[in-house]
Amino acid sequence: MRYLAVALLTLLTLVSFSQNTRINPHACDHSSHAQERSVDMILSNDTTIDIKFYHLDVEIALDSAYINGSVNYHITSMINGLSSLKLDLDNAFTIDSISYPAMSYTFVDNVLTIILSTTYNTGDNISFTVYYQGAPVLAGGYKGLRYENHDGNELIIASLSTPYLAHTWWPCKDGTEDKSDSTFIDITIKDTIISSLQVIGVSNGLLDTVETNGGKKTFKWKHYYPCVPYYIMVAISNYDHFQQTFTGVDYSFPIDYYVFESHLEAAQEGVAILPEVMGYFTEIFGHYPFLNEKYGMTQLGFYGAIENQTNTITNNMGINWIHVSVHELAHMWFADMITCDTWHHGWLNEGFASYAEALYVEHFYNAYHMFMENFEFYDAGTVYMEDVSNPFTVFQPIIYNKGAYVLHMLRGVVGDSVFFDIIYNYANDDNFMYKLATTEEFQTICEDVSGEELDYFFEQWIYDERFPIYYYNYGYNQTTGNLDVVVIQYQGIMGWREVFIMPMEIGVEFVDGTDTIINVVNDDKSESYTIELNKDILYAEIDPNSWILKNAIWDPSIIVGVDESKNEIFEVYPNPNNGNFNLRFEQYLPSISICISVFDLTGKLCYERENIIVNSNEIEVSGLKSGIYFLSVIIGNEVYQRKLIVTNTF
Repeated sequence: MRYLAVALLTLLTLVSFSQNTRINPHACDHSSHAQERSVDMILSNDTTIDIKFYHLDVEIALDSAYINGSVNYHITSMINGLSSLKLDLDNAFTIDSISYPAMSYTFVDNVLTIILSTTYNTGDNISFTVYYQGAPVLAGGYKGLRYENHDGNELIIASLSTPYLAHTWWPCKDGTEDKSDSTFIDITIKDTIISSLQVIGVSNGLLDTVETNGGKKTFKWKHYYPCVPYYIMVAISNYDHFQQTFTGVDYSFPIDYYVFESHLEAAQEGVAILPEVMGYFTEIFGHYPFLNEKYGMTQLGFYGAIENQTNTITNNMGINWIHVSVHELAHMWFADMITCDTWHHGWLNEGFASYAEALYVEHFYNAYHMFMENFEFYDAGTVYMEDVSNPFTVFQPIIYNKGAYVLHMLRGVVGDSVFFDIIYNYANDDNFMYKLATTEEFQTICEDVSGEELDYFFEQWIYDERFPIYYYNYGYNQTTGNLDVVVIQYQGIMGWREVFIMPMEIGVEFVDGTDTIINVVNDDKSESYTIELNKDILYAEIDPNSWILKNAIWDPSIIVGVDESKNEIFEVYPNPNNGNFNLRFEQYLPSISICISVFDLTGKLCYERENIIVNSNEIEVSGLKSGIYFLSVIIGNEVYQRKLIVTNTF
C-alpha cells in the first residue's frame, strides 16, 4: 500500500503551483522621476486626539517634484490635560510655521510633535494650520506623490498612499486609527494645456469650484464622508472626462471617469457594464456608501489600482481590466466605508473585494465555481497578518486569494441565504458603517445571523495555516443498499494541524444518470460514513463543488469500513534518532501481518519490510540518513503514520 507516497508527491506539486494568474490590483513598477529612498515607518499613533476635519491646500509643481502647502485641522481632545499632540509627516519636508494655539514644535523621525499654548480637556475642540513645503520622497521607490509620463511625454502626477503612506506627501494622523468626518482638498497647479487638453487636479468627493488666478488654477474638492488619510488622493494630468449616471429608486449620482485621450474609447468600452455591477452590488451589499457625492475612476497608466475613497486610481479601464474595476468598486463598501481596524485584518478589505469579483462572475456569467479556482491558495502563512510593520509587505497574495476563499467556504458552511444575509448585515451595521472592523467582530456578525458557533471555522482558516489533505474511498453494498465512505486526513504527517473540521458534501452519481448530494460533518483524522441509498451508484466523490480549500485523492487501496483513527497502538523511540529506532507495541500481536514503509519528503520509498509477524513487542529499524521521513505502519487492515526526524548529531 503506497498511497502515502502519492500524497506526498501530490502535496509537493501543489506547494510549487503558482495560482495567481489574475491582475494584482496592487501590482506596481518601480520607475519614477521623483526622489527615491526607504522611508522609516514610525507613526505617531496619537490616541489622545480625534481628528474631525482636514483641509488640504497644496500647490503641486508640474515640472519637478515639489509641494508647497498647508493643512488645517479640527481636532477634539480625547483626554483631560492635553498639552501636546502628534502628527505624521516625512522628514523630507520643512515646516514653515504652525498657527495658534501651537506654541512650539519638534520634528523628528517623521513625527511632528506640537506643543500647545494651553491645555485642553476631553471634548474640547482645537483648530490650527500647519504650513509646510518640500520635495516628496517616494517610499520604497514607488509610493507617495509620484511623477510619471504617459503617451510619450505627457504629465501624470498621482498619490499612492496605501497602506499608511499618506504622510509621505501631507501631514496627517496616518494609518487606520482615525477617520476624519470630512476632508476638503484644494489642488493648485500651473494653468497648463497639453495636447489641447487642460491639465486638471482630481480628488475625492465633488468638485466645488475651479479658480484661476495669476497663471494658476485651483481645483477645490469637498468630501463629506469619514475617511482614513491614506484614501485621500490627488491625480494631475491632461485628462479627458466622461460620465455615467447611476440611478437608484429615489436617488442618482454620477460615475466620473478621468482618462488619457488615447485611452478614451477603450475605457468607455471597458466600464460600460459598471453601472450594472453597481446595481448588483447595491442589492447584495446595500446602498453605495457615498451616493450623495460620486463614484470615480482616474487613470494612472502605471502601477495597479488603489481604492481611494469615491475615486479609484487605476492603471487603465480597458475591458481586460474589468476584474480590477469590479474589485475596486467593491472596496467602496469593504475598505473605504468599513475599514480594517488594523492591517492585521487586511483580508476584510482585500478578501472581500476579491470575492466580489467571483460574485460578479456568478451573477453575470454563471461561472462562479470555475472562477473561484483562481483563489485557491496552497502556500503557508495565516490570513491574519502577524507582522504589518512593513508597508511594502502588507499586500500579500494570501489576504486576497485565501481571504476570498474563506468567504467562499463560509458560504458553503452556512448556505447561500444565510451567507448573503451575513454580508448585507455586516455592510449595513451602524457599528461598522464608516468605521473600523476586526475579524472577531465580523465573526460575531456571522454567528448572530447564522445562529452557529463558528470559532472552529475562523480559528483554522484565519489564524492557522494550510489546508486539509483528504484520501478517501467508497463502496456500495447492493445487499444492504448502503454506501460506505471513508475519509482520512493526512496533512498532520507534514506537521500541519491534524484535523480540519468542516461540513462536507459527498456527491453521488447513480447508474441511471441521476445524482445527489449528501451532507456530512468531517471532524476526525479518519471517519467512516454509512449512507442508505438503495440505488446502484456509478461513482462517489467528496466535496464535488470545491467548497473546501483542500487536496482530495481517491485511493481505492483504502479499506472501506475500517477505523484508522487510533494511533496509540505503538510508539516510536527515540525520535529524533540517528537512523536507528524501535517500534514498541502496547501489546503482543501474534499472527497479525505487519508492513513497515518509510518515505522521504519527495515520496521516495527509503525502507520497507512486509509481512512481518511480531513475536515480541518491539521491531528495530536502522540505516536511515539524516533528514525528515514519514513512517507508515500497516497492522492488519489499519494504517498508522508518524513523522521521523533523523540527524547524525543525535
